[in-house]
Parts: sequence; C-alpha cells; structure tokens
Amino acid sequence: MALFIPHNGCPHKCTFCNQRNIVGQAYQPNADDVTNAVKIAVDSLKENTKEAEIAFFGGSFTAIDREYMLELLDATKPFINSFKGIRLSTRPDCIDDEIVSLLKSYKVTSIELGAQSMDDEVLKLNERGHTADDVRNACRIIKNYGISLGLQMMTGLYGSDFYKDIYTADEFIKLRPDTVRIYPTVIMQDTELANLYNSKKFIPYTLEQSVELCSKLILKFKSENIRIIRLGL
Repeated sequence: MALFIPHNGCPHKCTFCNQRNIVGQAYQPNADDVTNAVKIAVDSLKENTKEAEIAFFGGSFTAIDREYMLELLDATKPFINSFKGIRLSTRPDCIDDEIVSLLKSYKVTSIELGAQSMDDEVLKLNERGHTADDVRNACRIIKNYGISLGLQMMTGLYGSDFYKDIYTADEFIKLRPDTVRIYPTVIMQDTELANLYNSKKFIPYTLEQSVELCSKLILKFKSENIRIIRLGL
C-alpha cells in the first residue's frame, strides 16, 4: 500500500526531475488520507497484510517538514501491527542516526535511497547535491539499525555511459543492499535534462542499448542474490 508525497522536501532540483509530473498530483496527503488508504488495504488484503508494507514514496520522506512527517507516521500507529512494517524512500544526504532511530521507533522496516549513480562527476553534472560517499554513509547507518536497505539507480544519466553504470552496480553490490530498483533515464518536459537534449548536449541510450545494459545489470544483481523489486523499462 503506497502513498505518494509530492515534491516538498528535496532541497535540490536534479537535471532529470519534474516531481509534479512524476507524482501526478500537487495534493499533499494528510493523516486522514493515510488512515483511509490503510483501511482500504486492510480490507483488500485481508489475512495477507503481514506480508505487506505501508509505503511512502514520491518525495524525499526524511527531508519533508518534520511535523508533517510525524503526522503521517502517527496515522499508521493504529494499523502498524497488522502489517510487516513501513517502507519509504529518501535521499542519501537526508539520513543520519537521529532520523533513522526515529524511523525505527515507528516500525519502519525498509528504507530505499535514491542513489542514482556512484560516480561523483555524474552526480555533480546532474545536480544531485550529494556524493557517492554520502550514499555509503547512509547505507552504513541504515544497516546498523537493522532496517532493510534498498538502492535505486538510474542508467544513462547525463555524463554517464555503460562503464559508469556498470561501476555503479558494482559499488551497489559492495554495499550489500537487500533490494535494488533500476530506472533507465527518461527525459521529462520542463527539466534541465530536456534542455540539454534539445540542445543536443545529451544523447540518451536507445531502447536497444537500455535493454542490453539492464540485462547485464539484472544478471549482476541476481548472481549476488540481490532482489530487483522493479525495473523501470
């Protein structure tokens, strides 16, 4: 059961990001929305809720206003024992011991980090606002608290290539995440990436190139018993 939090916490605007288009809404869900969504999930899942997580996606959850974040988490309390736990996504540079300890107290069981690349030059070119070492540090903290770690990567970013994307996968493997998500880069309107594409400074992978690369990545992760929970092709 997932709720999508519009772009209001991230301090950066990456070259590829138009969060309103990605999320598809500007409405900010509140505690009542969480309650209603969870009730619907309980009714539909019935006895299978213990295999499901309440999920907060769409924005950088740990970067949103703290009071608002706690409002959403508090709304899960009456239902949390019926579920496996809570899954959320956030930025690597929005993780520290204090926030992970707080999330653990709310029975957060899975944290996914939008790492995107482990190449610092690619991160800089795409205005991510964090480094590869920020990813490594966030992973260490999450694992120290016994929370399931997920890593998200984007293939074919501005300034990247097959070698750098394979390098990112290899660096992910060293961090031993429980899950990964693979997102081939998509050009969205009203983004800096679209401007770069229109000015011919950015040439995206072809479909065939993306399939070839993602096939290699799948084999890499599977050989290391790292579960791919979504492939964004």
